[in-house]
Amino acid sequence: MKLKYIVIAAANAASLLIFAAVSLIFSAVSGSLPDQRTAERWSKGDSSYAQVSVFTDASSVIDINKVFMTRVDVEKKLTEASLVSEKEGARIWADAFSAPQRKISVTSDRAAAEANLIVTGGDFFLFHPLEIVSGYYYSDDDLMHDRVLIDEVLAWQLYGSSNVAGKPVKVNGAYYVISGVFKQSGNSDVEKVYGLSPRMFMPYGGYSLMGEGEAVFTCYEACLPNQVTGQGKQIITDVLAIKDDTSGMRVVENSARYGLKNRFEIIADFGMRSVVDGSIAYPFWENAARITEDKSALLLAFQIIFLVLPTVTVLYLLRLLIKSRKKLAGKAIDAVVRVSDRSRSRSAERKSRKTAAGR
Repeated sequence: MKLKYIVIAAANAASLLIFAAVSLIFSAVSGSLPDQRTAERWSKGDSSYAQVSVFTDASSVIDINKVFMTRVDVEKKLTEASLVSEKEGARIWADAFSAPQRKISVTSDRAAAEANLIVTGGDFFLFHPLEIVSGYYYSDDDLMHDRVLIDEVLAWQLYGSSNVAGKPVKVNGAYYVISGVFKQSGNSDVEKVYGLSPRMFMPYGGYSLMGEGEAVFTCYEACLPNQVTGQGKQIITDVLAIKDDTSGMRVVENSARYGLKNRFEIIADFGMRSVVDGSIAYPFWENAARITEDKSALLLAFQIIFLVLPTVTVLYLLRLLIKSRKKLAGKAIDAVVRVSDRSRSRSAERKSRKTAAGR
């Protein structure tokens, strides 16, 4: 009988240890992508902010005028909800936008290479904090918009070095200056979707130098107040007039993608999630995030599995406790009565001794 209880106790301890280990792995997975933690960085850990992304297909692209209109409408929504900064001039939200990647030819005075170009705007590097090896990020506020950011691979292909900030490059016939060089992510999920080609980022203000007109964007990102669950996502959804049946657009609340609700939904959608029936081409960072989402859902399944035995054991013990409550209550009452009787007996004995001593 004792062996049975020892085995059960050992099995429960092992299950709880595995559950704890899986929970630690989930924590590592959910925190592995910096570009999914913008709300956390912006608010310094305050959960009252949300990061929201909108992805579109080629038929629902967003131009720069739409971006400016969106900003005005978001400001109105925030003001109507009394979500304004307490400090004059301070921002309470930020946004970024980017175009779909495209192949380009890049040349230096030494070599030529093919690369994937992504045109960006807004606080793009707030949302995507790339690790700079040399130089610096460009910004929409720069006086000149002819700056580009390239990865280490492209820097070595063009100049044989990663210390090339300030060097010129020619992109499809237009001249630009390298503002900085960034290191490709060491994250295994990002590496799976980054691709073999090197990458270049360019501000939307410099895209027109190539003579190809204005850039159009298929990714819009915002980090904004979220005093009530889902408020930030709802503001962006309302401003862009996105309905459940809107084709060609998808809204993602990045800051909630590793939450329990979303992980359960992924498990429920298991098998169908891999079926891509839309026309949206996600950027590499979103594809990497979807991989980590799948991993987090799988880890949730393991957490549930290894909580089954401890849960069943606790319920079984509670059932035994409830079934034997009358018996236990009777024993408890008997114990109290015995203690009380012994106490009265001792008290009477002491009184008897005092009386005898007084005589």
